[in-house]
Amino acid sequence: MLDSLEDLGLPDAASLRIRVIANTDQDREALANDLRRYGLPMVRSRIIDALAKKRTTEILAALPGDTRLAEQLGIVFKEIAGGEFIYQGEKATIKSFKMAETPFTIGMMKRLLELRENEVRQIFTVSGYSVDEVIQKSLDKIAGDVAEEERNNCPLVHASYPEANAICQLIMGEDLPGEMQWERAAAGRDGKKRPWGEDFDPEKVVCYVEGGVNGTRPVKSKPAGASPEGIHDLMGNVSEWTKEAVFLGGSWTTNFPYYFQASYRDQAYPRGRHESIGFRLAMT
Repeated sequence: MLDSLEDLGLPDAASLRIRVIANTDQDREALANDLRRYGLPMVRSRIIDALAKKRTTEILAALPGDTRLAEQLGIVFKEIAGGEFIYQGEKATIKSFKMAETPFTIGMMKRLLELRENEVRQIFTVSGYSVDEVIQKSLDKIAGDVAEEERNNCPLVHASYPEANAICQLIMGEDLPGEMQWERAAAGRDGKKRPWGEDFDPEKVVCYVEGGVNGTRPVKSKPAGASPEGIHDLMGNVSEWTKEAVFLGGSWTTNFPYYFQASYRDQAYPRGRHESIGFRLAMT
């Protein structure tokens, strides 16, 4: 299964960062070649000169694992405290981590394409759709009454699991959130069914409305459904891929309360594309 940029034929970002920091005369030319293959927007001679003079700040800033790329996309992370919590009905322990406050949006995808076009287009050659087609299909799934100026704020869908994971690695050098991280964010420490409590409330989620206008909606459009840490759309709008290639959270395609629970899991063909599944980033 493809789940990293290295699997997609690109150098691994984490190893590149290590090589940049500790670069030697013997590795410098090969490293410059790998950085160019990765898509670093610097000419080869300039890369070699910067490495030789240990001026590596610009190079490191262009590689995943640097929060500046996430900031350029408008991704905001919220802190989730570690420690004991209830996971799948049992006590568990988790390390502190940060989770993006919203699912990855169409606008974020467009901006990432502007900033890192080579890598993004490489990612979306694996499963048959170009990134442009994924963006268009995501736009096609937006509810018909969403204002034009809000459409880029709706979640990206139709990205397969390997693509979603590779995007996370491209931006932050990390995989998708794990199931335990996602459930801790959605259920809190005490294992609530939902970020706000126990009872299902369709006013707090983007879900299917009988006889209404249905589709994805702008993230943060249901603020009453946010978690205490300020994480939005964990329930509803789109289900979300996790590191384990399962998806969680319920979506706009259903209003059955069972699917809108922190403990609920489902599986889909990882290389498939789904109108109701998106993803978000996390940082450990």
